[in-house]
Amino acid sequence: MKKIAILIDNMYEDSEFIYPYYRLLEADIVVDIVGEKKTLYTAKHGTSIKATHVVQDLNSSEYDGVYVPGGYAPDGLRTNPEMTAFVKSFYDTKKLVCAVCHGPSLLISAGILKGKKVTSFPSIKDDIENAGTFYTNKSVEQDENIITAQDPNALPEMMKLFLKLLQKH
Repeated sequence: MKKIAILIDNMYEDSEFIYPYYRLLEADIVVDIVGEKKTLYTAKHGTSIKATHVVQDLNSSEYDGVYVPGGYAPDGLRTNPEMTAFVKSFYDTKKLVCAVCHGPSLLISAGILKGKKVTSFPSIKDDIENAGTFYTNKSVEQDENIITAQDPNALPEMMKLFLKLLQKH
């Protein structure tokens, strides 16, 4: 059975957590919600979810991929060295790394985007380009084992691709 880690912090974008979470469950994929602490995290629009696991206790070898919702949460996640190391370990072992909206900012801090084609919410375009990454402005972009998407409107296309690649892994 496939297993995915969804990274969470306060001020995540509600739909960018909810839609992928339920699509993954619908596909019979085990989903762990990973935070800095096992606590309740609140989204931008009031949804809240409790982390089921803390990043310090996990190893990416237990998973098939990682998913990073957007909103403002990635700004907090990217300052945690355990979180950036966790994301980098997925990339280094060729496992899927998926991020939407502001999620690629965490991937920048994990040091995995240099030379890659990436999309994101337009407001972090400069951050992406300054990290030596090619900003494509597409709805969804894939470069090797990294999938990025611009915003909630891209979620159906992103999830189709993510689920398809998960089945191949």
